[in-house]
This record gives sequence, C-alpha cells and structure tokens, in this order.
Amino acid sequence: MKLSQFTATVGLVISACCFTASTVAASGYGNIDKVMGSAVVGSNQHYGDISLVNGSVQMASDSSAKDVSVVNGSIDLRDNVQLQSASTVNGSIESGSGLKVAGNLETVNGKILPGTHAVIAGNVDSVNGDIVLDHSEVAKDVSTVNGDIKLTGNTLIKGDLVYKPRGKKKTFFGWTNTNKPTLYIAADAVVEGRIILQQDVELQIDNPAMREKIVYDINDGR
Repeated sequence: MKLSQFTATVGLVISACCFTASTVAASGYGNIDKVMGSAVVGSNQHYGDISLVNGSVQMASDSSAKDVSVVNGSIDLRDNVQLQSASTVNGSIESGSGLKVAGNLETVNGKILPGTHAVIAGNVDSVNGDIVLDHSEVAKDVSTVNGDIKLTGNTLIKGDLVYKPRGKKKTFFGWTNTNKPTLYIAADAVVEGRIILQQDVELQIDNPAMREKIVYDINDGR
C-alpha cells in the first residue's frame, strides 16, 4: 500500500462535536486497535476507540477520541483534548491544560497527571501511582492504594476521596508495609464527599474544613 493510500485510509475528516457527559466526538473512521505499536493523533483529529497492547498513545492539542485503553504504555495528551475515558495498566496518563473526560481516568502502575483545568465527569483511580489535580474538577470519586494524592489550586472533588486498604509486602523480616502515602489538600481545594482512609496516611491539609470530612475505616479498631 502506498503512503498516500494509507494516509487516506486512516485520516480523519469529521469535526468534533461539543463535549457532553455522554459523547466526545463524532468519527467516521472507526477505531485504532493494535497489539504492537503506538498511536499518534494529530491536532484537530477525532478518532473513535483507541486500544493498544504494547505501545503508547500521543494526542495533540484540540484532538479527541472515545475510549482510550492501553496495556503496556502511557497516554500522553496535549492541551484541550476530549475523551470518553482513558485507562492503562502499565503506564501513566499525563495531559496539558483543559482536558475533558466524559467518563473515568484509571491506571494500575502509573501516575495520573491531568494538568490544569481538567474536567472529569467520572472517577479518577490508581493503584500504584500518584494522582495530582490542579485547578480541576472531578464529578465522582478519587481513589488510590499506594499513591500520593495532591489537590492544588481550587480543585473540586464532588464525590469521595478514598485511600483503599493495602496488602502487606514480603520482606527479609516477614510480611510488612510501613510506608505511608501522602494526602495533600491545598487551602482552596474542596472535597464535597468524604475522605475515607482505609490505611494510615500522612496528612498535609491546609483547609481545616477538610479534616472534618475524614472517616477512618482501618482494621485496627480505630
């Protein structure tokens, strides 16, 4: 296949429609589905689902896609990207400013750094990775197991903020897990729901009202 024919096949000719909680962009060119290889979306290009096994996703400013999922690779987004959802197993999700997500952002082994002024209509979840939200809004819950959570600027979490329980790690001296993750909440950041701690957490909370929302649910009888 000639390069010009390949470009015509995978090129995108439809514009994005307005962001809502149920749709991101209209696309007439189907999905990207690869076992090996990365996906690169240019500025003002609008895809359907993007699914990769071994590879990363890179999306330029003002582009969009529906569900973006990766097994081994990161998701790198520039400014003003719109997505239905994004998830990766072994990799981080990082964005420039103005990210809009109609569903969830999820990682297992990686950070979630949505940039400034992100609007996320679902949950933000990690297992082994930090979550940093700056001047952003999350409509549902924010949760992690082994990562730090940092809320800066006027970030608003409308649901709960949850530190899920951690399993013990095997060491030379037996099974233990003594390292505490850190929760930082800036003075102007707000969690409207509860702050549920199912493990010991290092607290750095500048907003006294947020301390009143803490609920300890740790299996040590606290």
